[in-house]
Amino acid sequence: MQQEDTLHALYLCPKLEEIWLSVQAWNQHSLRQIKSFDDLMGCILAENRDPELFAMVVWAVWKRRNDMRVGKRGENLPNLVQLARTRLHEFLLHNYAETAATDRPSMQWQPPAHQQYKINFDGALFKDENQAGIGVVIRDSKGEVMVSLAQRLPLPSTAIEVEALAARRAMELALETGLNKGVLEGDSQILMNALKSNSHSLAQFGHIIKDIQYLASSFSIISFSHVRRHCNTIAHSIARRALSFSSLQVWMEDVPPEIADVLQADFHSLS
Repeated sequence: MQQEDTLHALYLCPKLEEIWLSVQAWNQHSLRQIKSFDDLMGCILAENRDPELFAMVVWAVWKRRNDMRVGKRGENLPNLVQLARTRLHEFLLHNYAETAATDRPSMQWQPPAHQQYKINFDGALFKDENQAGIGVVIRDSKGEVMVSLAQRLPLPSTAIEVEALAARRAMELALETGLNKGVLEGDSQILMNALKSNSHSLAQFGHIIKDIQYLASSFSIISFSHVRRHCNTIAHSIARRALSFSSLQVWMEDVPPEIADVLQADFHSLS
């Protein structure tokens, strides 16, 4: 008998279908084509498919399996999502005061240290066109743009892979333009965590992680930073407009004219 893997036990098992059918964000054909649980979690996080609740439901499914294995009465499957919602709500209430007391993350793009460069990147999916777009912008410690880039590519199988490809292209662009001191910054937490931890566990894009780490060895100074989307607006805007450009387009000391207002808004927030 073939051993059951984590993906089947927690997501693909037919007995669990009523759970995953009950939440539209998780009932997607593309998710059911994923080959490992690591990649499933990566997609849930990268596409913001209610990842906190998803994690709570997965934990509830896992606990139910373990309870039943040792002869305990497992929770009824139709109740698991609501039970997970309740537990998540309690968790957030319990941790709200502590979270509010800690330092809040920056609400705007932050310039790098003197004589260093901030290398921002983002990816975008255009499923109807079977294409993806990446956007890159590199800025100095005054916020001035050194170079920006938009590129179209064939649609990869997952959103996290698009982010990884954008990060790799951003590193290549920095080296191509001689900007080898800086911070690689993006809004995909799972990708940035993988880069920081040297993790190769996410097989769907593990080879791209290795490429990025190899490129990092050519920098005299390099670090990896995760930020929220509102701190990555220029790279995001370029990626979203990648379909309107040729397959690859580069702007030296500028951004695409269509997003000049986004850049100006970023400058105003720094002043």
